[in-house]
Amino acid sequence: MKNLIFLVSILFIGGCMETNDKNLKEKYTEEIKQTDLDFSALSESEGVTKAFIKYSDEDVVMLRDKKFPILGKKELKDYYNARPDDGSILTWYPIKAEAAESGEIGYSFGNWKYKTKDTTLFGNYVSVWRKNSNGEWKYILDGGVTTPAPEEGK
Repeated sequence: MKNLIFLVSILFIGGCMETNDKNLKEKYTEEIKQTDLDFSALSESEGVTKAFIKYSDEDVVMLRDKKFPILGKKELKDYYNARPDDGSILTWYPIKAEAAESGEIGYSFGNWKYKTKDTTLFGNYVSVWRKNSNGEWKYILDGGVTTPAPEEGK
């Protein structure tokens, strides 16, 4: 009887731990989604330069179409600070995000819209996120592609 009680206790504890791990993974995933939304909101309100520098990891890699990647935060700052502010607005929305159970790394994927004075471009992006020592999610890899304009209602 003691063995049966012990076995049931172990199974119960194991089940609770699995649920706890799942809850933590969901929590980390929601943190990534919210960080991505906050990142986009800052881009819209204060500009691409401020947003992309603030949310980048020190070891950031930014992939760019038909150009070499940007490697590291210093290179990222140099790139964005050299760009003129033409009033263009870049916004995006995550469609999917997922975090590792450890809560150390994750990704987000979604749609972006880039609005200039005379045109609007659309595309998809993917960002890989890493939690830093302060518990903040910073993107470590970012890239995107241009797509046709979305269909009405989508």
